[in-house]
Amino acid sequence: MNAAQKPKKVIDMRVLSTILMTCFAAPAFALSCMPYNATQAFIDAQAAPEPYLVVVGTLEFDDENLPKVDWEHQENVKPDNLFRARVEGHSLAKRGFVLPFREEISVNVQCYGPWCSSLTNGETYLAFIQQTKDGYLLETNPCGGFAFGDPSGEMLYQMKSCMRGTGCDPELPEQ
Repeated sequence: MNAAQKPKKVIDMRVLSTILMTCFAAPAFALSCMPYNATQAFIDAQAAPEPYLVVVGTLEFDDENLPKVDWEHQENVKPDNLFRARVEGHSLAKRGFVLPFREEISVNVQCYGPWCSSLTNGETYLAFIQQTKDGYLLETNPCGGFAFGDPSGEMLYQMKSCMRGTGCDPELPEQ
């Protein structure tokens, strides 16, 4: 190559791919949540000024109450979506999940922009339910919240351990 010839710039396909993904898929990367598990939820509920119950049970509600995102009008998504539900199961005591819990509750499915939490009607949940002056409230959000679907035996055992004060480490896996 002589001095009059300039080298052509070649773009690495990986770089081009990364640039294109960043430009066209930016909304997919906009919500970033820290890992959140039931043990951390227990610690957070315990530290809250409001009282909480730890309940395992079936959550029943009308699916029509869940927020639906219109991707053409994302700005219209409500941040709080309150509705009534019923929980049938047991609340946690030092002896385990032994106290019957059959209550109508309020549920707040929160959205952060177009990202909304979701719940499944008829599914079993480990839920941290706030006791309010008006009854009970379950809040969940796209980064976790206080509802954990289909809890494992290990997760429930960990909740008993937290309640008894014999170990409550959010770093341990809950499976």
